[in-house]
Amino acid sequence: MRIVLATPVYPPEIGGPATYTKELALRLRDKHEIIIVAYASTSEIIEGVTLFVASKRRPLPIRILKYAYDLFRASRGADVIYVQNAMAAGLPAVLIGMLRRIPVVLKFVGDEAWERASQERRTKKRLEEFLASPDGGWKTTIRIMIQGFVLRNVNIVTTPSLYLRDAIVRKYGIKKERAVVNYNAAEKDAEATFSTVSVPRQIVTTARLVEWKGLDGLVRAVALLKKKYPDVRAIIAGDGPEEAKLKALAKELDVENSVTFTGRVSRAETWHLRKSSEVYVLNSTYEGLPHTALTSFAARIPMVATDIPGTNEAVYNEISGLLVPVGDVQALADAIARLFDDPALRAKLVDGAEKILNEKFSWDAHLKTLFGFFESVRAKPRD
Repeated sequence: MRIVLATPVYPPEIGGPATYTKELALRLRDKHEIIIVAYASTSEIIEGVTLFVASKRRPLPIRILKYAYDLFRASRGADVIYVQNAMAAGLPAVLIGMLRRIPVVLKFVGDEAWERASQERRTKKRLEEFLASPDGGWKTTIRIMIQGFVLRNVNIVTTPSLYLRDAIVRKYGIKKERAVVNYNAAEKDAEATFSTVSVPRQIVTTARLVEWKGLDGLVRAVALLKKKYPDVRAIIAGDGPEEAKLKALAKELDVENSVTFTGRVSRAETWHLRKSSEVYVLNSTYEGLPHTALTSFAARIPMVATDIPGTNEAVYNEISGLLVPVGDVQALADAIARLFDDPALRAKLVDGAEKILNEKFSWDAHLKTLFGFFESVRAKPRD
């Protein structure tokens, strides 16, 4: 097959779509012709894969036009366009799919209208509340319109969780048979040449520094843990609009020397951080189905996560991780302390996570389902 992968982010940037696109290309390049079209400031070259890049350094209108032009060129003779977002990548993909009569499969991992409204502080609602009654003014209205147009005009929408599938079917009026679940799979171990000796009482999280990732709660949990564990350390890997606010909070709570903000790091570095830490924390208030949880399963680091839809389709309490209520900083600190103090519990959870990873989130299962979608849309030409 000639497959075009259209993505809004690409390594060395971190994030689910970036990691997934690269890993998918690596797995498919030997048997298929893979072309990637990406927005990126810098980019990693993959041998045997053609890459088109629309630079993020360019003004937005020029960037989008360049992306659309690259996608038009890349899609000539393609069997399918597989797109990783419903806005900046999704809209050009749908229009070019219509123009070239090429099927488009969209992987929907999060509602961008809600994410943008949250980042811009136009809403404090959780996803379900926002979709039922959107706020955020005209910008939100336009984003919902674009997203709805894209979702209704692709051949198939895949989601990484039942929770997310049901949410978009309700909001955007997609036919249920066209919105299907294909669970994520964990990436391969990044080849790293540095030491991976575990540092006692070191916590790590990798995330965009945005409000719904709950990183303020992690900083507050470190302040509580420091009373019992003076050497506790948390590493927050990633960048984003909340960075200054989080650093100010760490200083206010007198834990600025216990919380390290690394900024953006490479994929290999995120693996090193997981393997050299005792606990991974995912304190989000929203997740579709967190790719970072599966990566942590593969890295065999025990996890504490919030008990929210999406996350709890992968993290099972006391089986593959520990779940805590949203917004409960004391419960988060207590769960981390349990893992610090109980090596047997850590071992039990990583074994349980590995079992779930192999049974439910394997690449073999993911690719079999994905290619079933590709074959089905190839057999049905566009109207």
